[in-house]
Amino acid sequence: MITIFHFIAFLGAIIGFAGGGVISGKFFGMIGGIVGVLLGAYIGLILGRLPGFFSTRLLIRDVRWKTTTELQAILQVNQFYFFQLAIAELAVRGEDIQKERSYVLELLVSDNYAARVCAWQTLRYFFPDAAKQIVEYQPKDSLDICRIKTRGLAEMT
Repeated sequence: MITIFHFIAFLGAIIGFAGGGVISGKFFGMIGGIVGVLLGAYIGLILGRLPGFFSTRLLIRDVRWKTTTELQAILQVNQFYFFQLAIAELAVRGEDIQKERSYVLELLVSDNYAARVCAWQTLRYFFPDAAKQIVEYQPKDSLDICRIKTRGLAEMT
């Protein structure tokens, strides 16, 4: 999945590529231009990745500061994008995450592709015993195929 942060990093690399080539080529000739293009693209990529880095750090910090009740509320209101972070934080705190297994299994057969991807990642990381039972599962498959592949997991809830 491509996000705005990937686009910003790509844009930073392109701007660095062009800027480094023009500026160093003007002062140092063709060899300097080649070095400037490479160095500019690298620096631009690094700078372009900073917004994504800082936003991720802020999100993680925000999740860590939430109370256990707030984290459990995230798990109940269909915020599957934050589901993995919330369940990870609950696991780190020593809370019982086994009761969330049924919701993860429900998301495996969601109409929403992104929900299926998040559920599959969560299942693999936090419920590996269930994931081993459906190793052939692919979130990109059609909804009917996902339902067929997860049919045996209904008894595990």
